[in-house]
Order: sequence, then structure tokens, then C-alpha cells
Amino acid sequence: MSISINSLKVEFSAKCLFDNISYIINPKDKIALVGKNGAGKSTMLKIIAGLQNPTSGSVAMPRDTTVGYLPQHITVSDTSTVIDEVRSAFSHVDEMKARLDEINHQLATRTDYESEAYQELIEAMTSLNDRLAMEHSENFEAEMEKTLLGLGF
Repeated sequence: MSISINSLKVEFSAKCLFDNISYIINPKDKIALVGKNGAGKSTMLKIIAGLQNPTSGSVAMPRDTTVGYLPQHITVSDTSTVIDEVRSAFSHVDEMKARLDEINHQLATRTDYESEAYQELIEAMTSLNDRLAMEHSENFEAEMEKTLLGLGF
């Protein structure tokens, strides 16, 4: 499924940054935004990521699509380590593991094995296990450290 940018217009005060911009980003496309400072490259990315609204126009994307945006200038806490900052990118893995622990506890204490609610718990557990396997959550700490070492940290 594609991401469709339709007739985007962005104005700041009385200045038009861009107008009537339309294009499609197809799966596996690799794109680059090139332009001088102030041309609207970061603004365009923020709009696609849903962090900023255009003056007019729209962005349409499939419901299961996630767009990440890494700003040019990152504000970090002076008390956090590099490991802490990188680990925060994996907070969703910790949340999934906590939810899985909660489901496992419920499954261990329930006796309504034939009920629809019990089957829903089984399905939720299966789904979470699959997502965790796709995230390679067992070794993300090792991968994180390997990547940081490769970057010179």
C-alpha cells in the first residue's frame, strides 16, 4: 500500500512555503528531499509523520503504516547515558513484554478454558509472541551495544 500526498499547501504567516504538492510513495521506494535551507524539507517530513498539519491538503496512508521521524536537533537529558537514550527507542518492546506477562498471569489463574474471553487471551498472547519474535526482542540489548560500538560509542 502507498502513502499518498495530496495537494499539500503550507503557509507561515503570509509566506507560502509550498503549494499544490502531490506525490505517491510506494512500498520499497527510496526518496530524498533536496533543497536549500528553509525550503520546507523538514516540514514535509513532519507532515507525513503526522507531527504537523498542512495549511491545506492531506496525507493518506494505510492504517497499519508507521512513519518515524528523527528531528535534526535532538534534545536529550543531561542525566541519560547513550545506552539509556537508545534503549528508550525500544520501550514498546518492554510494554509488549509486560502485556505478555499480564496475559500469562491471567491464563494461569483462569479456569474458563472454553470461553470466548479465554480464547481472546490466547490469540492476544500469540500475536504478542509473534510481534516480539519479529522485533528480535531477545537480543535487542546485544544488537544495541553492537551498533553503538560500531558507531564509536
